[in-house]
Amino acid sequence: MMKVSILTENTVYKRGFLGEHGLSLLIEYQGKRYLFDTGQSQVFLHNAQKLRLQKKDLDGIILSHGHYDHGGGMEYVREWGNDVPVYVQQKAFEKKYTENPRNKEIRYIGLENAAGWQQGKGICRLQGGCTKIGEGVYLLSEIPYTTEFEPMPDGFWREVLKVQEPELEADPMADEQLLVMEHEQGLSIFAGCAHPGIINCLKYVQSEFPGVPVHSLVAGMHLKSCDSQRIRRTIRALQEMGIDIVVPLHCTGIRAIGMIKEVLGERCILAEAGRQIEI
Repeated sequence: MMKVSILTENTVYKRGFLGEHGLSLLIEYQGKRYLFDTGQSQVFLHNAQKLRLQKKDLDGIILSHGHYDHGGGMEYVREWGNDVPVYVQQKAFEKKYTENPRNKEIRYIGLENAAGWQQGKGICRLQGGCTKIGEGVYLLSEIPYTTEFEPMPDGFWREVLKVQEPELEADPMADEQLLVMEHEQGLSIFAGCAHPGIINCLKYVQSEFPGVPVHSLVAGMHLKSCDSQRIRRTIRALQEMGIDIVVPLHCTGIRAIGMIKEVLGERCILAEAGRQIEI
């Protein structure tokens, strides 16, 4: 059994809780406490206090990727203990941008104020592949694009040096990390945004854990701007995988969340900031 407390999410309904565009989860698993993302500000701390969560040391902080709405709160985590291991894919520190599809305006969305904490001795810069960080706890990154309807996402850029001059090139989001925890009923998978495509993410996990069923999926699925056909194909693939519990969050988008709930029924749990779920 694990307990997931949603500390930051786009939506909020309970009195006194705060919401913001971002994601942060506190996962309690086999006596360990992991913070998965920190949102973009100190909102996660406010909501943790409202939930009366103890400010005892964490066993690890995991950043799902290098965007501000998932790592912006890092400058505030010292309140939960010093020298906590921070697991971040090395490419998350690249300078990252996004393009507005309407006016083509490009804005910076990378990790703000990262210089203040990324030099700490607890920073664990991970390479690609599957890395074990605890008993039954794994991180997977550099997700391959294998699903026909999930190509590399448009509108995301990273800064690279070419002939000593910085230029922007399409960002393949190689830094996206999936958190996988072994559960008695199968695997529990957590994704921050699933920019490479949620089905690509799940297939990658299945390739690393062949024959092990996926019990639960708690994820931002980045379907907010996708058309109905893409959403329906995603839902069909989720059905075929036979996942017991699906919790769509953050960038999944209201329309896609509604469609997922309509098809999956009780298997889909609707959640918001301040919600606690036992898996």
